[in-house]
Amino acid sequence: MMGEQDVRERLKAVEVPATQLRVGAVVEGGRRRARRRRAAQAGLGAALATGLLAAVPSLMAYTNGQRAGQPAGLPSTAVCPATWLPVPDGMTAVRAAGVDPGGRYVIANDFRSSKRSTPQGKLAGVGHSQPVLWTDGMSQTLPKVGDWVQADAVSAGGVVAAVAGPKDKWADSVLRYIGGVPEKMIPPAGKWTFRDASVNRQGDIIVNATRQGSGDRTDAVLLWKANAATATKLPLPAYAEGTSILDDGSILGSVVSAKGDLTSFRWDERGLGRALTGPANQQGAVNDAHGDWATGNLWPSGEVARWDLRTGEVTVLPVNAPANAVNAAGWIVSNGTVLRDDATVELSSENGGKGEPFAIADTGLVVGWPFDDRSGVITWQCDR
Repeated sequence: MMGEQDVRERLKAVEVPATQLRVGAVVEGGRRRARRRRAAQAGLGAALATGLLAAVPSLMAYTNGQRAGQPAGLPSTAVCPATWLPVPDGMTAVRAAGVDPGGRYVIANDFRSSKRSTPQGKLAGVGHSQPVLWTDGMSQTLPKVGDWVQADAVSAGGVVAAVAGPKDKWADSVLRYIGGVPEKMIPPAGKWTFRDASVNRQGDIIVNATRQGSGDRTDAVLLWKANAATATKLPLPAYAEGTSILDDGSILGSVVSAKGDLTSFRWDERGLGRALTGPANQQGAVNDAHGDWATGNLWPSGEVARWDLRTGEVTVLPVNAPANAVNAAGWIVSNGTVLRDDATVELSSENGGKGEPFAIADTGLVVGWPFDDRSGVITWQCDR
């Protein structure tokens, strides 16, 4: 089995233009909130350093790899008014983590990586993380279980899915917050590391789980139904990863084959799946899914892709930056913009500065942070 690090080394050998999405962002892009945030920052930071992301191109779509006859997105003068959310006192490293489909609930984390490293020189874990929940713009600091908690997703009912762990280590617990009160979920027997929780409208939660000591691979995708505290291990292919759970219970994710090929899938709870293919000679990693749409990035081009989950059709957008999220209308947030079928809307933070979106609600509410990576959470309300 070719591991994730092997895939990284293989992909690093491919030369791509400076404006294209970095290999790390493509591989990590199939992972849920926290990892997608770090990949976005790394990929966009490298591109920003080249000075080549100052302008947003007009979008020309490619449907199933073929150039469409007309633009999928047009330059727009539309404005999405920006609002900074109030942050609890003492928090200095706050980053948005998600928004519910209805736009009522926003989550973020006051997050710092560990300053320690492993004997292999890798990041040891999380140094500090405190989750925050905003309800109708009012902030609430969520109580921690363990040394740190990282909120990953929030449902339309305000259910927060999170992972937690000891200081300078990775997550060893999964939490469900209802009404701001945490409940510790029960995993299968053994010692596990958890990451990238996702929650649907019903409150069902999935998370990727790795047996401690087995490396970076994903050993199981676990499901907690809304009325259950005990996990079910989903019967997915070996080393499958889940990125999103939809309201119908289906799971979006990806698998890296023994040859290093990356393929995204939509599975049901029985493990029956349908591949989401990319254009010829392109591999696709789904980053996020909602309603009838999924979005992610292609390799080796690094371009943004959108899949119609009803038909399997893929549309390629020549934007070389992480596709962070998609809403039920098919709008994608990426590279300081909202990519719509009728417009490409740039998001500003203040004084003409650029904002970096991370998540989008069905109401058109976008959440993110300043492009210069300062602490704070910005919302933009884009007209539908």
